[in-house]
Amino acid sequence: MRYWAFISYAHVDEKVATALHRALETYTGHRRLPPSATPTGEMIPPRIAPVFRDRDELGASGNLPGRLQEALEASRFLIVICSPAAARSQWVNAEIQRFKALGRSDRILAYIVDGEPWASRAGAIDNESFPHALRHVVSSDGTITDRLCHAPPTRSAEANSTARSCWPSPPLAPATLRNFAASCRCCSSPSRA
Repeated sequence: MRYWAFISYAHVDEKVATALHRALETYTGHRRLPPSATPTGEMIPPRIAPVFRDRDELGASGNLPGRLQEALEASRFLIVICSPAAARSQWVNAEIQRFKALGRSDRILAYIVDGEPWASRAGAIDNESFPHALRHVVSSDGTITDRLCHAPPTRSAEANSTARSCWPSPPLAPATLRNFAASCRCCSSPSRA
């Protein structure tokens, strides 16, 4: 596959996406670990690059442009920058939906920068940080089902939290990068959907 990861985000979270993109592509801490392969048998390169981040705003059409579909298909992992804006974004939802339809639900990482995951269950819809497709099982034909799925591996913008975050936050903590790098490196958890 061409990309190690595809970063999905709402336009309002672009600064976070830019910082995460740069941090992931320049992170080399995993070099100290013994050489090993991903679950697909690929050796881990010295740098986790390239990482895809779309820099263009998307139009009003309801369909993902072909270049985004191609990038999703060519990505090992999907990193979703989660916030209430992302939860409301039709594009973030469509990217998650497409990635899950490819059978890669177990390769989605959630990076929470604002709001609360699963807040909509308690009626706090405006504070929900997980997009609809992230919370539900998606069938192989791309249909979002009514079945809730397990939460993806989650990291927060807050250095020592995996459940809550605040934005703006301090610069990305090395622990967060290690966690993402480790997830991209190992990802041996069973399928979540």
